[in-house]
Amino acid sequence: MVRIVKARRWIVLLATLVAAGALVGAVVAGQRGPQQQQHDIAAAIERSAMIKVADIAGSDGLAARGVYVQELDTGHLCVWDASFAASRSRGGGCNAIDDPFNGRAVSASLSYDGGPGIASVRDARLSGLAAGNVARVAVLMSDGSERMVKLKKASLDSGDFVAFGYRLKKADLKRGIGPTAIVAFDAGEVEIGRQPTGIGG
Repeated sequence: MVRIVKARRWIVLLATLVAAGALVGAVVAGQRGPQQQQHDIAAAIERSAMIKVADIAGSDGLAARGVYVQELDTGHLCVWDASFAASRSRGGGCNAIDDPFNGRAVSASLSYDGGPGIASVRDARLSGLAAGNVARVAVLMSDGSERMVKLKKASLDSGDFVAFGYRLKKADLKRGIGPTAIVAFDAGEVEIGRQPTGIGG
């Protein structure tokens, strides 16, 4: 089972798309009825192209994956963690395209297999976007240390961003060390955004 953790302020949280193509769950806010809006977004996801913007490296016997985005005609920007562009098994979510970070400078999803304790997680991955002026993104770990994240420029119709994907090391997970937050810094090393992961500490 793949578990997805996201910030509570995301307008649309799409838990995961399973191989059969069913939408497992969604939390939607807006003026239209929740079921209709969920249907509209799911339909837009089906017809919109997925664009790869970053890589999640393979390691510890686990295959590489990608970070993909979709710009929907419903006014949402979606970020997915998937093994390939056409995969129907993917984790992530969507947010309003005119405020993709909910007023912050960074937004990310944490997908993991196993658990619920950190030490029993088999695979954990972070995927997300940050504002174009973000110079560095770090993963803050529960022991106080940081893990550096490689950034890749992503020029989309909706704006210029930096994208990232990061696979947590098995050695950290086995020791019970998990990610507590994703932190964004500007070129002067000033923190300009932070998102808790919801697990890890």
